[in-house]
Amino acid sequence: MTRVSDNWTVEALLVGSSYSSSCTLVTNERHRAVVDSGLSLDQSALEQALRARHLDPEDIDIVINTHLHLDHCGSNILFPRAAIFLSRDEWRWARAFYEALFSSRTPERAAEAFYPELRAYEFAPRTIRNAARLARLFWKPERLGREEQFRWLETDELPRGLEAVPSPGHTPFHISIRVTGAAPVLIAGDAILAEQPDAKVRTMIPHSQAQYLATWAALMKENFTIIPGHGPMFSTLGPTRSEGI
Repeated sequence: MTRVSDNWTVEALLVGSSYSSSCTLVTNERHRAVVDSGLSLDQSALEQALRARHLDPEDIDIVINTHLHLDHCGSNILFPRAAIFLSRDEWRWARAFYEALFSSRTPERAAEAFYPELRAYEFAPRTIRNAARLARLFWKPERLGREEQFRWLETDELPRGLEAVPSPGHTPFHISIRVTGAAPVLIAGDAILAEQPDAKVRTMIPHSQAQYLATWAALMKENFTIIPGHGPMFSTLGPTRSEGI
């Protein structure tokens, strides 16, 4: 699907699945941006999606990461010319989390410092250790791009018409991207996992369940076309106004 919001065109490059994120192309006359680059295993599919639109990775001048779970940023490395926008606080938090997880012999304990509600989910220690081993296979900081490519959302401005919207809960510094205009689009990341709130998604637990639910409820009250982190585009508009999406 394609959605036009003033001078920006928004379309799904890859529709998010239960395990990997949506990858979204946002373009106007000056910029070609990708919001979330997906799991590293999806790099070939992402390249094919770009080629289908007569684009090469070198044509992308902006990459934006809603957060730094490995299924949302694993193919940043595909875009050597892009400025990569991400939260500095998210970068520090995620890097510390993965370093603590991988250096500990008891990752189920190390993870609690970053996910304080972890015990409430009653995961078996073996489950968390298996997840940590899997994460080690995919979390490669170099795949996020070169640090000289990084632009911090706290201090660097996105092009006009793209707004970083704080949407914490899934991670403490998660952001979503609002494409402004008469028909605004929200690229939600994992602030909204899918249209159905009970969708089965293989992702991390929320950093804060209460904060996640509050963010979800606030965003769903807005009149948006929404691209969720792990599902197809949908609209919060009424049925008459949403025709043609």
